Amino acid sequence: MNEVPIWPAKLTREQQKAAKQRRNDFNAALKRGAKAAGWRFAGGYVFRQSGDWFISILCTLLWERGVWVCIMIKPMALDALFWDIVGLSENESLPLSFRANGAWVLRTRQVEDYTALDVTEVDQLAAHVFEWGNRGADEILSIISVKMMLRELSLEMPVRGQSRALAICLTILAGYLEEAMQLCRPDDPDMHPQMGDWGGFNTINPDGSYSTFLDQARDWIARKRRDELTVV
Repeated sequence: MNEVPIWPAKLTREQQKAAKQRRNDFNAALKRGAKAAGWRFAGGYVFRQSGDWFISILCTLLWERGVWVCIMIKPMALDALFWDIVGLSENESLPLSFRANGAWVLRTRQVEDYTALDVTEVDQLAAHVFEWGNRGADEILSIISVKMMLRELSLEMPVRGQSRALAICLTILAGYLEEAMQLCRPDDPDMHPQMGDWGGFNTINPDGSYSTFLDQARDWIARKRRDELTVV
């Protein structure tokens, strides 16, 4: 049974109740099995740290059998840099799961797939998620790098919204401050921060003014350059 099962367009009340219970049982199975499999589970995500990289998997039950899975891998330094730029460095003390399900985090390219299409029992489905995650993580970690992520992101040009914030942070991590500063230049400086492409993250200051991510990133890069000159 390799065909991907599709959810019915409409569920009866009994089917809705059964689907909710099955989803709860699946999450409970993920939580029970995570530690032994080398993962953690929280907020609907399976996740772990592997060296300098953060790995998260979002998984959703298909109709009656199988699971949809989506893996994301990003440098641990990525969110830390982003939080430093936007003045939220205290987020580093939050649980590791925040890097997967937090509102103010950066999300990188994700790889989607289906697994265990012939499996119906939730404990077995959870085990398949961990196995799929281990294989996927090993494969990606064997080739991934910050520069590789930048090359992939460049294929999405023009980079807009939160992808622009991601591109700026990856460029900084790669050590290209001048190129990062170029990315911080707004397409239309006269456009209101809520209307234009300003990096996908805006902060409202106490006086009611806006600080866009592009503003904050430019300031961060300028401080970085001053600090480097001071050290020299």
